[in-house]
Amino acid sequence: MSGRAQVDIPARICRPYILALLLAALINGALRIQIAIHYWRRAYYAGFGFDLIRNSLALVFSLLLIAFLVRLISLVPRLWWTRQPIASGELFWLGLISTLQLTLNLVSVNVTIYRLKIASYELLAESIALYSAINLIFLFWYWYADYPLRGRQAIGTGRAGVPLGILFPEEEREKFFMNTETWIPKPIDYFYFTILSSNCFGSPEGHCVIGSRLKLIQIVHTVFMIFVFIIIVARAINTLA
Repeated sequence: MSGRAQVDIPARICRPYILALLLAALINGALRIQIAIHYWRRAYYAGFGFDLIRNSLALVFSLLLIAFLVRLISLVPRLWWTRQPIASGELFWLGLISTLQLTLNLVSVNVTIYRLKIASYELLAESIALYSAINLIFLFWYWYADYPLRGRQAIGTGRAGVPLGILFPEEEREKFFMNTETWIPKPIDYFYFTILSSNCFGSPEGHCVIGSRLKLIQIVHTVFMIFVFIIIVARAINTLA
């Protein structure tokens, strides 16, 4: 995802999506603490090997969280004071670190389900946390991949000359009724697209993704949601008293 040319994005445009990543990091941190509480309450011990793997995952998560906060703090002056543009490469690393945190938590929750037999309402709460974090992170990725393609100096086209990006219904209606192409999606538009993509396991009706980069993002998004809905939520519902 970082292979494209660097694009400078105005700070005011970046703010909502960086805040989404920060909120996802806080949710992931709280979930990591909850996982540790599960093991502490049950005084669980499975031998040196498993405990080493579990503690290593927790350590890697902590290091990723520190790296995320350090990078985020370095952007704060530009986001709120100097308001200098932010390079897309800097944003990419924030998104990547957040996605790795999410992946570690997804793996850890599934291992915890198997080892500690976590069930019912506890598991439902954790699935809601994962669902929220996934949507916040992929809200960022959809915007990150789509927004630069809308600038006049960074317009992308496919092999057949088809413009790349997310196609929103508003764009088609504007072109049909007004014969113009000036509409730009706002955070609520990307958020709507992300939420419905989570629930539909694909692009919602009236929307579509064009280009291999966005299709790859949606595939990964769908895989994450399959883990949450089919494995975690399904077990939670099956074990409700």
